[in-house]
This record gives sequence, C-alpha cells and structure tokens, in this order.
Amino acid sequence: MAKSKSSPGVQNRAIFSRASYLYQAATYLSQRAATTTTSSSSSSSQTHQRKQLRNLSRRAISEMRAVTRKAQIRQSHPLKRSLCTACNTLLVEGDTCQSTIENPSKGARKPWADVLVVRCVTCSRPKRFPISAPRQTRAALRRSASGSGSRSSGNSASGTTGEREPSKGEERGEVASLNQNEDSSRGIEMKKI
Repeated sequence: MAKSKSSPGVQNRAIFSRASYLYQAATYLSQRAATTTTSSSSSSSQTHQRKQLRNLSRRAISEMRAVTRKAQIRQSHPLKRSLCTACNTLLVEGDTCQSTIENPSKGARKPWADVLVVRCVTCSRPKRFPISAPRQTRAALRRSASGSGSRSSGNSASGTTGEREPSKGEERGEVASLNQNEDSSRGIEMKKI
C-alpha cells in the first residue's frame, strides 16, 4: 500500500512555533515590567525586579532572532519594527521607546519627507521610517516583472510602438525619478534599462 499524501503545510512548523512563543514571552515580560512600576511598594526591589524582567524580555527576543536567522525565516515588517536591532528591546510606545516625527527638508517644506523616528530608551538608538512613501517591491519581484516586459530589439522606425526613446542619462544606466503621483496619472512605468 502506498503512503497517502498529506497537504503541504509549513515546513519548519516547530521553528515557527518556537519563534512565536519567544516573541509572546518577551511581550508578556515587557508588559509585566511596565505594570510593576505602577505599584508603589519598596522601590529598590521594584526597580530590581523591573530590570530583571526587561533583561529576560531582551534575552527572549535575542533567542528568537537567532532561531529565525539560523532557519532563514523571514520576519514580518511589523515584527521587525517592534524590535530594537541594537539591544533587542521590545519597543513599546511610552515605555521603552519614544516616537517623534521629523522633516529633514529645508524649513520642513516638503510634506512627503516626513520621517517617523522611534528612539529606544535603553540604548537611545533611533530607527527611522518614512511615513508617506510606499514600500518598494522586493528585488526578486522587480526582476521577474522587468524580465517579462523587456523591450525587443526590433523597434519600428516609424515610432508606432508607443514607447519613448531613452534619454542620454537612461542610456548610461541612470534612471529618472519622477513623482509617483505623476507616474500613475500618465501611466508611465519606470524600468531599469
């Protein structure tokens, strides 16, 4: 008798569950450290306990990152944004991190240049996230999209193909950058030549 085929599930289920457990444990320990500060009994033992809980939380995050790195598991973007890459602290707004919005443009004139700066309280390292800019697609997806839409070398001389001639900068490999709103309204796709 042949072995029945099961549906293909997650390959590294044990590693995924371990990483998830470590993240949940770190979240619980971080919340527990935040709640111990509100009660007001012996302050020196409270601060010592809070410090121990935060260190345990950081240790759990460190182990989770090591496990996912070793198994080459890609972490989600919200998960990565909730961690400090320098000290492995779980970033909780108002408790372990402070958020501000900066605009590095001259006189803050460009509203699309707003940057969310999340500063870790433990190590004071900033993480910067663009606010209004959309996420860029992954390189593998860009390559597959550009490979299927590549130009043929036999363009007609009359110019009825609807494609524009590349400028001198584009011939050298430089890509013109236009405002994204203008690109979508005109239907122009920017591809590396």
